[in-house]
Amino acid sequence: MLVYIQILRFAAALAVVAFHVWGIAPRFIAVPADTPTLGLWQAGHGVDLFFVISGFIIYYATAAHAARGAPPTPAAFLRRRVERIVPLYFFAIAIVTLLALLLPAIFDTPGWYTPNHVLKSLAFISFTDGEMPVVFVGWSLEYEMYFYLVVALLMALTHHVWRNIVLLFSALTIVGQVPGVARFLGHYGFFTDALILEFIFGVMVGVVFVHGKRANDANGRIMLLAAAAAAVTLAVTDPSSRALAFGLPSAALVAAAAWINLKRTASSWPERALERLGDASFSIYLAQVNTVVFAAQAVAYLAPAIHPLLLVAVTSAMVVLAGLALNIAVERPLLKLCRNIGRDNAAASRRSLLART
Repeated sequence: MLVYIQILRFAAALAVVAFHVWGIAPRFIAVPADTPTLGLWQAGHGVDLFFVISGFIIYYATAAHAARGAPPTPAAFLRRRVERIVPLYFFAIAIVTLLALLLPAIFDTPGWYTPNHVLKSLAFISFTDGEMPVVFVGWSLEYEMYFYLVVALLMALTHHVWRNIVLLFSALTIVGQVPGVARFLGHYGFFTDALILEFIFGVMVGVVFVHGKRANDANGRIMLLAAAAAAVTLAVTDPSSRALAFGLPSAALVAAAAWINLKRTASSWPERALERLGDASFSIYLAQVNTVVFAAQAVAYLAPAIHPLLLVAVTSAMVVLAGLALNIAVERPLLKLCRNIGRDNAAASRRSLLART
């Protein structure tokens, strides 16, 4: 297990939570203009770290399967990704929608919980309307699902999967910077958004981490050239691009975490505790929806004179605990259920095959 990658996952989720708490703090307490922000306005870029980690982990996991002589099939790969994201995300959408219907005075936003919007959120395509999904942090999951679907498709259609994913996403990033393309595509500019390059940064870190000097083969050089071309294009056309400003530092963090793992043969109990929170990072990320507001409001009510940064710390801790509870009570049982269904179906198929022979 890549302990430090898991710790980075927790750090990314916590950063996003802290960002949202800082954003709503003025609604509940006085925030003096000279209050140090400690970079909290940038903490929302924990999402960029998530994207890079996703690229790294997906490459690392598929390479590990291939090294054992059992590369995943496109269907198996996609199933594993769906199992990790869809059940808990759908649960969150259902809960948020139900709360809006039962307690509209508190949770409803007029015109937000329409059947069309809920269905598009469930299908990971709310971007087609230029809107956030019902669970607003789910916008990032639409990019994740886009990445997974393209990887699965290329697994089914091509041989050099990772070379082709790097080439494709790099090319799409470059096309997205061509003058007039963004205006022509409108909301469908989603498919050429520079954020997709962050997954490629993660893949490239994975390639070097897994293969070392062997990454400098023909395919490795092609991948590096493609990713570099996309990065240079962004640097020329949009120097302040989020993919460069936060994607590249995130890639450096992921690389450092991966290599630290090689040096650390045993984990201390704080590292194991942080690793466990990293395992719950998806639940923490989703749990902040609504929880951030109510937790911050409760803290401000109990301590009206609380320092803004202390409000952020206490509220973030409460959201982390809520996310851990969600992970234990919902996410892990749902994941176990999905994987048991897969094993049960496979066992039934084997029994059926034996019965026919």
